[in-house]
Amino acid sequence: MAHRISIQEAIALAQAGDPEAQYALSSALHRAGKFDESLHWLRLAASRGVIPARLALAAMVMDGQRCTRDLQQARDLLQPLATTHIAANLLLAELHGFAAWQIGDRETGLRYLASAARMGDAGARRQLALLAACHRRPDLVDSSDWPAIEHAIPQLAGDLPLPAAEVLHESPLIRRFPAAVDPLVLTALIDLAAPLVQRSQIVDARTGESRADPMRTSSHVTLAPRQHDHVLEAIEQCIARVSGLPARNGEFVQVLRYRVGEEFKPHVDYFNESGDAAYRSLADGGQRAQTVLIYLNDRYTGGATAFPKLEIVVQGRPGDILHFHNVDAGGIGHKDSLHAGTPVETGEKWLLSKWIRSEAYPPRVRW
Repeated sequence: MAHRISIQEAIALAQAGDPEAQYALSSALHRAGKFDESLHWLRLAASRGVIPARLALAAMVMDGQRCTRDLQQARDLLQPLATTHIAANLLLAELHGFAAWQIGDRETGLRYLASAARMGDAGARRQLALLAACHRRPDLVDSSDWPAIEHAIPQLAGDLPLPAAEVLHESPLIRRFPAAVDPLVLTALIDLAAPLVQRSQIVDARTGESRADPMRTSSHVTLAPRQHDHVLEAIEQCIARVSGLPARNGEFVQVLRYRVGEEFKPHVDYFNESGDAAYRSLADGGQRAQTVLIYLNDRYTGGATAFPKLEIVVQGRPGDILHFHNVDAGGIGHKDSLHAGTPVETGEKWLLSKWIRSEAYPPRVRW
């Protein structure tokens, strides 16, 4: 109906109490940028049982972007629909399973995800398969054995297994976790990022603003919370374990692409510690205390991660996690953490990068 009648017709029908017209009017007002009016009619349509309105309102009160966040209201709207609607199960899977909502019940989240998969959602099934690969359960990767999958959910909701760390340097601490992430997941991350990458930028030490610079010639995408799935959520939790700091201290994940000749010249990840720009950066979650990199592919030459002051060169292999500290025990930037992504000589390099703040990162907390 939202695409078949004018706003004037929808207003007349909505005011007369037609719930479908109320939903259509809400959609039209939202497209017009009249968000408060849109929300009014959306609530009315949802209260009258219009299922798309209930789903849309639940997503809005989860996000809290255009209205007050209310997770209990989201549950109340979604749970009656879970037996029959894939979208309700997917939203409930996020609500329980994503750390952003602070419920912290990944097991329940994955049960809703499995429900969506049983109902035919290909994306949900793919996420379960990738989680099975992460947890070394090849028997479940292509499985339709729903009782077996249901039985495995406590394992799939748990921490990803980590290999023993190789300590490459003590101070600053530099560690490698070899082959920590399954190849199927690495491919999925590249596929997600490939159509989204844009020219990378740096943070200007003088102004605190981001800008393009010849010292960093890669392309990248920052994956915002709405681009998460349960696999990336599991990787975020794994990175938190590696860093020893809460997941909420992490900036949003970046996936980077380096083509032939592209590089990130020697730099430090910690912020300059003096001046107005430094004050603004440090006030936004504290210092960039740690960095975690995950190497996503091979079939390229060059492209090593080099620490020139320490004479350490890491040629990452697919699935390796590289973790290093950018500050010393007193929280002061460690100059020996200077590092570079050396130029790619042949092929194309893909890398996941995440900076860890010393305090909770405000954009993540607000989300």
